[in-house]
Amino acid sequence: MKFLEHVTKKPAVFQRTVGLTKEQFQKFVQQFAPVWEEAETLRKTRDNRQRSVGGGRSYKLLSMEHKLLVILLYYKAYITQEFIGLIVGLDQANISRLIKKLMVLVEKVADKELATYLMKAKEEYDKMPASQRINNWSGFFEKYPDLKDVNTDATEQRTYRSSDNETQKKYYSGKKKQHTLKTQISSSSTGRIVDVSESYPGSTHDAKVADRECTAQKFPEGTCQRYDLGFQGINSKNPDHYIVLPIKKPRGKELSQLAKELNKMHSKRRVRAEHAISRVKKFKICGQTYRGRVKNHNTVFRGVVAFVNFKWANPAPAK
Repeated sequence: MKFLEHVTKKPAVFQRTVGLTKEQFQKFVQQFAPVWEEAETLRKTRDNRQRSVGGGRSYKLLSMEHKLLVILLYYKAYITQEFIGLIVGLDQANISRLIKKLMVLVEKVADKELATYLMKAKEEYDKMPASQRINNWSGFFEKYPDLKDVNTDATEQRTYRSSDNETQKKYYSGKKKQHTLKTQISSSSTGRIVDVSESYPGSTHDAKVADRECTAQKFPEGTCQRYDLGFQGINSKNPDHYIVLPIKKPRGKELSQLAKELNKMHSKRRVRAEHAISRVKKFKICGQTYRGRVKNHNTVFRGVVAFVNFKWANPAPAK
């Protein structure tokens, strides 16, 4: 494919186009290939398959590089599937089917621990004796450094207005004054995103998302969890957890200088959640108006987060 050959010759253009450096892309291809082959084998040998193995049309995009280029172009640039088809030489229907197969595998390869990291850490923490929990926090955080300090925030992405009146009311965000989908993420002080919530209608309050997701309970009691005032009340609902919220200004009064300084320090640390959201939204499929099916939004969002964590785990060499 001439397009892939062209962008590969220009590292800066390649990174801006697909969101990964050439080195990161090649590493991802190597890790993705066996997962793809396994998924294809399961698909072709399923019980309700009518064709024999090997039957049907073969893929026009034979190489793994070309297949992954399609999903990365779609996520990073969020151009239409018709336009991607023009670039790679396929029609829109083939592009759509390929993206559908790829998107469910991205998270498994880019960050296979995204769905299990917190669960695994919490299980190990719960098995520790009570005395050991108190006296051995440093040892626990050495093994799980991403759980020492965590910042949680929710982000909204614009979506199209539903023609059904009741549905459009549910997705209308009074804060954004538009129809949105809301997703909550938790980011560690190291830069890793350790948790992603389900996608919720834009009318859902941030605190309600945290309640439904049981966000605070996902972390050990000693993890410092930072939230903004949109999550007010989460500390009283989880008294056994180490939760930090900014100090709210009393009605009709001013904050003391000490309170202002504490809020400033809190804001400097909690901004890491904003930075994490910014990295996710560099992939335009999470930054622009979402055009796909609502039921697929969370799979897409988690896939992009997995790509962000993949980049974090495999940093590009310093120039």
